[in-house]
Amino acid sequence: MQVEQILRAIEEDIVFGVLPPQSRLIEERLTARFDAKRHTIREIFAKLEDLGLVVRVPNRGAIVAELTPDDVRQIYDMREMLETAAARLTHLPAPKAVTDVMTEIQERHAAATKDENFRAVFYLNIEFHHTQYSCCENRYLVQTIHDYARKAHLIRAIKYGDRTHMAKVVAQHWAIIDAMKGRDHDKLVLLIREHLPGSPEEYIRSYEIRYGRQPSERQTAEA
Repeated sequence: MQVEQILRAIEEDIVFGVLPPQSRLIEERLTARFDAKRHTIREIFAKLEDLGLVVRVPNRGAIVAELTPDDVRQIYDMREMLETAAARLTHLPAPKAVTDVMTEIQERHAAATKDENFRAVFYLNIEFHHTQYSCCENRYLVQTIHDYARKAHLIRAIKYGDRTHMAKVVAQHWAIIDAMKGRDHDKLVLLIREHLPGSPEEYIRSYEIRYGRQPSERQTAEA
């Protein structure tokens, strides 16, 4: 298997909880599973570390990361800044070819959501937003958006089983498509800002149920 295929498979296992936070990635098992060389698996560990999905701990090896509430807040602060900036730099109205592709993707995303095919939902969501941001004029900003979206994989999947939340996501995607067909940048910015918060709030709530409510770095600094 190619490096990207193995990376995608392990990333899926992390995102969907097959490899839960704090679990150890064992080189020998992964080399056998994927019929890969050790250096290939180590290269993949480095890529997963760059994505924030794995941390490497002395004497323990590669461990699946667990984001703290402050990590989550900071990732989503960055996402809001980046994605609203990209909305301002998006050419409106977007080319019909782009909104047509977004519509086709969203039809499949809505169907996968209805069927609770969460892995399809995961990849179609990525495809939807990659297409959306293809209309932003700053390609470096777009790449940074994709990097931070990938850091949020651990956060987003926690809400996939919430039917009310997922129905809201589907409706928001359709609204983004409509906004991309118009000329109102303020409307697009607002839609993108409203699209972000649900998953981090649920992730933080789940974290605090497991570990108790911890004072955030912001609260500590303000005290």
